[in-house]
Amino acid sequence: MKILKILPFLFLLWVFELYAITLDEAIKRGMEVSFPIKQQKESVKSTEYQYNSTLDPYLPKANVQGGYTRYLYGSPTSSRTSGATGTLRNDVYNATGSLSYRLYDGGLRSARRQGSISTVGREKEKLESIKNDILFSIKTAFYTALGKKNIVEKRKEAYETAKKILELTKAKYEAGVAKKSDVLQSEVRLTSSKIELFDAQKDFEKAIEDLNSLLLYGPDDKIDVEGNLASPSFKESLDVLAERALKARPDVNYQLKEIERLDMVYKEKKSEWYPKLDAELQQSRVDKTVIPNNRQDTFGLTLTYPLFDGVGRYYNMKAAASDLSAARFRLEEIKRTVRLEIAKAYKDYELSLENIRLYSELLREANTNFEQAMGEYKVGRGDILTLLQAEKDLAKANENLITSLYQANNSLANLKKVAYLMDY
Repeated sequence: MKILKILPFLFLLWVFELYAITLDEAIKRGMEVSFPIKQQKESVKSTEYQYNSTLDPYLPKANVQGGYTRYLYGSPTSSRTSGATGTLRNDVYNATGSLSYRLYDGGLRSARRQGSISTVGREKEKLESIKNDILFSIKTAFYTALGKKNIVEKRKEAYETAKKILELTKAKYEAGVAKKSDVLQSEVRLTSSKIELFDAQKDFEKAIEDLNSLLLYGPDDKIDVEGNLASPSFKESLDVLAERALKARPDVNYQLKEIERLDMVYKEKKSEWYPKLDAELQQSRVDKTVIPNNRQDTFGLTLTYPLFDGVGRYYNMKAAASDLSAARFRLEEIKRTVRLEIAKAYKDYELSLENIRLYSELLREANTNFEQAMGEYKVGRGDILTLLQAEKDLAKANENLITSLYQANNSLANLKKVAYLMDY
């Protein structure tokens, strides 16, 4: 009978453990299912296809054209290839085939192709930036959920401690060595700890929902987090991180690719000031039959230069030059922001480590204080208010230490994000 009573509990435990997820598993799933990542991958594909299309101007163009003409009021007199003169019938058929190639365009083709390469590189850097953001979001959501889970455990311990204090107070009251007010104050503390436990459970559930949303689990999927919430360790110096980030961060490289693209746009506009040289080989036929027999072959070279077409060429080139200068200034601003972000994130991380050290010391002191207060109250030398306050201080110290631990891990995740240290 006892086994039958335990089986449902074991089943629920098994189901619960089935959905427990580690940080590495969360990162792997999150990076696989992320919609922003998938969206940007499609954007990268789109730019790659556009780059492939820029090959067209380098290839010759072949055209075939056929036509039919019916003269309603008699056909005109035409010269034949033989030099004879005659009159065609009212129905005239013609066919033309041509092969053309642009020999020179002032660098337009090259600029567009190189600009397209820069666009592909720019979109790939944006993809890396999105991956970095998603990785940071998953890490912080996981560590926050893990921290909230540990806070729930500590508040359960605080609730059990408050229950033991109430039982001790009732026993002393029944023995005539404690006042009724001691019992009432212990009951108030027990109820307060119960409320705090309920709040912690809801905070944990909300943290799980944040993680659940990032990992795209369904509303019916019950997941849990598992892992060791420990003090993080990181030894890179601030200068090394800043120097590396200025070379590797996606937003810096994105702007470099944008400068390359705008430089090619400038060269496109500049190419409008150069002539265009085209070569064409053409064969044409005109006859009264459906398949014309009279053939004429030509080869031509065409040099085109617009002597005057307004002021657009000049101002378009000036506008492209200004866009290029603006992009270079933007790059310097991005670098300044990168240095600032890393410096602030590094100081936040140092502060979080110091908080861990201080809260660990505070926890030791609070634990000693509680043990002393409990011992004195048991032998009748202490009062209930001192004991309850010591228990509150101990519970708060436990929570503060856990909070400092998951916040330190979040601070390290932020430092790695701004320094672009992808560890997945």
